[in-house]
Amino acid sequence: MTAVVYTPDNNPEPHIAFLIAHRTGNSLDNIACRELAIRGFMAVCFNTRFVNNETKVRWETLALDVKVAMDFVRNKPGIEKVILLGHSGGSPLMSFYQAVAENGVSFCSGANKLIECNEKLAGLMPADGMVYPDAHPGNGVQALHGLNPSLSIVDGSVLVDPFLDPFNPDNGFNPNGASKYTEEFRDRYYQAQSRVMNKKIEEVLTLQDRIASGQHIFPDEDIVLVPFDAQAGAARLDAYDPTITETMSTEQPRKFLKNNGTIEFQIARSVALPKPMQAQVNRTFIGGVKILTTESFLSANAVLSAHAMDDIDHCSTNASTNCAIANIEAPTLIAAMGAYNHIRFQELMFEDSPAPDKDFIVIEGASHGYTPCIACEEFPGQYSNSMKNLFDYIAQWANARF
Repeated sequence: MTAVVYTPDNNPEPHIAFLIAHRTGNSLDNIACRELAIRGFMAVCFNTRFVNNETKVRWETLALDVKVAMDFVRNKPGIEKVILLGHSGGSPLMSFYQAVAENGVSFCSGANKLIECNEKLAGLMPADGMVYPDAHPGNGVQALHGLNPSLSIVDGSVLVDPFLDPFNPDNGFNPNGASKYTEEFRDRYYQAQSRVMNKKIEEVLTLQDRIASGQHIFPDEDIVLVPFDAQAGAARLDAYDPTITETMSTEQPRKFLKNNGTIEFQIARSVALPKPMQAQVNRTFIGGVKILTTESFLSANAVLSAHAMDDIDHCSTNASTNCAIANIEAPTLIAAMGAYNHIRFQELMFEDSPAPDKDFIVIEGASHGYTPCIACEEFPGQYSNSMKNLFDYIAQWANARF
């Protein structure tokens, strides 16, 4: 585990610290580290034990890495308040830690969990606040949304069900621009995604039982391949049809931070562009296959569901932002990026949060990495202030409370 501590030049003794990390990504030079230090905060940016290695992830142990960072910063002279910042894959990580810290190990154990935690997570020290800039619902849901349920492997050959094929023009696919999928197609596609994921989970649970009973060639784990689902070739429909409301817009008028710094209440719709090129790598090994193990699949890359949008058992996995936030009462800020695909799920997080002090805002024109989506602009500079606006808002939110 490695970390970098950022401190502001103009405030040598900050009293608020942010902890920033990702499940597997390198966070040592995360944009948020610099931007928060510029605004007068300490930022402790650290990498977990599984940095750059999704295959080795043991989800429930990740909270212990956050604990190390929390213990470190709580002992820093002058630090009075600690805020966890979870962006993208950092959101299920930080929310998991906080949910366990507030509720104990009962939150992450039980017969409903694909993988349970243990008493090693008892006694975690909770943070004072939570900030989620472009949180995603968790790797399991991300994997569910990315599955291509039209493909199956039979006797070494790939079979395609044209009725479910997202790359079939008859279903609305456009290889040269934005696709347009009907609500009827989307509904059957989401149900099929759930069937495929549930079948894979059943298969891996059976393998895990065989390993545990000594009936397998390996005594600990085995490889798990998830075809047609890796990020580069994901078959999530909103990558091809950015108008899909299930993920790409709010359901209710919400706070919308415009590029000029003003805030309006409106239905926020993503300005993300379609990515038809992803279809070309969906069936490849390099771009389309996830290489995991029994443990990393079940603990961090799987979730049970009956419908990939409307009927997800978020709490079947501990790697779920939606489940964790629904069990966190610390002050919470959720900020969705207006040029990406997590808007509706973040609105759901906000709706389900029991925190007495909670806020939700959408940042106009911001890409997933906070920077302006230049390709999305209708004129130069249309979204030029996205990053400044985001971190100014986070700073104001934190200073007003702590």
